[in-house]
Amino acid sequence: MPSHVSSAERIGDLLTDPPTHPLRRLLLILRSDPRAMVVAFLGTVVASLASLVQPALTGSLVGALQSLDMPQLITMGSLLVGAALFASLVTAGVNLVVAYAGNRLVRTFRDQSAAIALRVPAEKLVEHPTADLVARCSIDSDKMGEVFTRGPIQALGSMVLVVGSLVQMVVLDPILTVSAVGLCVLALVVIIVSSSRLTGVAFERQEAQGAYVAEMTRALDSVLTIRAFVANAFAIGRLSGTSQRLQDASNKSARAQAFMEPMVSALVQGTMLVIILIAFARVQTGALAVDSLVAFFMYTMLLIGPIAGSTDTVMLMAETLGALKRLVELKAVTERLPRDTQLIRAELDAMSLEEYGNRPRANPDVIEGDISFRNVSVRYATGGSTDREHAIADVSFDVRAGSWVVLTGTSGSGKSTILSLMERFLVPSQGLILVDGVPIEDRDEDVYRSQIGYIEQACPLFAGTVRDNLLLGRTDISDEACWEMVDHVGLLGTIRDRDEGLDAPVGESAYAFSGGERQRLAIARTLLRSPRMLLLDEITSGLDVLNRMQIMELIRTTMGDITVLAAGHGRFGTDWADQVLVMDRGRLVENGHPTEVAARSSLFRSLIAQ
Repeated sequence: MPSHVSSAERIGDLLTDPPTHPLRRLLLILRSDPRAMVVAFLGTVVASLASLVQPALTGSLVGALQSLDMPQLITMGSLLVGAALFASLVTAGVNLVVAYAGNRLVRTFRDQSAAIALRVPAEKLVEHPTADLVARCSIDSDKMGEVFTRGPIQALGSMVLVVGSLVQMVVLDPILTVSAVGLCVLALVVIIVSSSRLTGVAFERQEAQGAYVAEMTRALDSVLTIRAFVANAFAIGRLSGTSQRLQDASNKSARAQAFMEPMVSALVQGTMLVIILIAFARVQTGALAVDSLVAFFMYTMLLIGPIAGSTDTVMLMAETLGALKRLVELKAVTERLPRDTQLIRAELDAMSLEEYGNRPRANPDVIEGDISFRNVSVRYATGGSTDREHAIADVSFDVRAGSWVVLTGTSGSGKSTILSLMERFLVPSQGLILVDGVPIEDRDEDVYRSQIGYIEQACPLFAGTVRDNLLLGRTDISDEACWEMVDHVGLLGTIRDRDEGLDAPVGESAYAFSGGERQRLAIARTLLRSPRMLLLDEITSGLDVLNRMQIMELIRTTMGDITVLAAGHGRFGTDWADQVLVMDRGRLVENGHPTEVAARSSLFRSLIAQ
């Protein structure tokens, strides 16, 4: 990969097109910040070299004490203290550099995974609710920082310490060295074999932790409903189930780690015991001096230290790889299955576009507003209810550009599904949707959506200011335009009465505004975009009759001759509708002008009488 590629691009590529082998994924993470990797490696090597000097200086210090050579004693003592301080300072500097690198890496993973998660199709939220996506973007991303702070770079740098210690030990006493190396190699082999199952155990724990966070997030999102229905026991019961799963996974992880730690400890203690016994015999025979013995023991500790800490490192990297696996799976979780393009082309070729009044446009990036549904069906993601397989089934209709079309029907009849298809939240299980004669799949999603206004029943707002919620990051709309639109939707007095004006905080979950005021702000936000097509989903459910008429009249006069699809109950928008679509249990049962439909449909008459 070219050196000029940024860290964010590297991580983005990793999440969208990950290598199959976990170690290659780990290498890509390390390469995302090459400077930090070099500093960490060189710093660890330098600190290791400084540590290697200390046993030799300590041995010389002991020799000076035995001979009472004060100048030598002072010199060796000063050098020993200097080497220790230097190693400590280098280690501190390396720790700071890798901590910063780890924090940058975590943020990059959070940002890149969030960008993927925000494109989740509506049908995927059944199997992977938003709370699960939150857990992947937060908890799993936080694990990635360990790659730089306590990962393979430090282990590789520590190899200098191990190799240097071995060289010095061979120089001091080859026989003792053979004993130490033999047991150390045995310890490493046992650790590697035993740790092969730690990655699976760690991934299972990450999944359980993600499930708990997801359930907790759902409970907090619904906390007012839980209180209103005195359903604390229900919520706690669900949390307890996921908490038990997390406990079981944690216990499994603890058992694996509990097995390895005493095993490594026993191997280390056995190594030291054998070395002590052999060293005692060597000293008694005069083959090894006392000062050399002290240095040898210190080198042995430097050799054994990385092995003794290998359990934590292996477990940590297993958890990191488990979290990384969940992150790289995020793309598969959030991407929808592509439709068969050959099937779409065949459906398109089978149609007579002239017959339906649609014509292919030279510029597919511009929307005029002609709509054609051809035998469109949407199958329930999990089978739906017991007596219905489809959310909508075999729906066909045409809408002329500039028409005001009302979608009506009983609850669950498929009105919102049609709007979700038009917004491209869903894709049809079968059939074809054309906008201006162009299959909707052929349009760039972002370009298409930038021309679509969508106002949903919940009218969600974001914590922040009124301006934040009106603009959603746009910079090409002036405050004057915002005030004008606020006035149009009847919120001028409400916002002007607040000292901050457009900077007035909306508050978490928009509790600073009433339900009707939230709807008005959401409507103003949509109208400020000047969309070329407008989708309305039960938007006036929180307004009284007078305000409902005012809002609908505002939309009509402000939007001009654009195509409007408005889903609702009762007489919602039917008085000025050009066309009405009556849905019943996922099927289109009536289609035409409201007067004509009212004359022939008892269902429609009963709906508008409500």
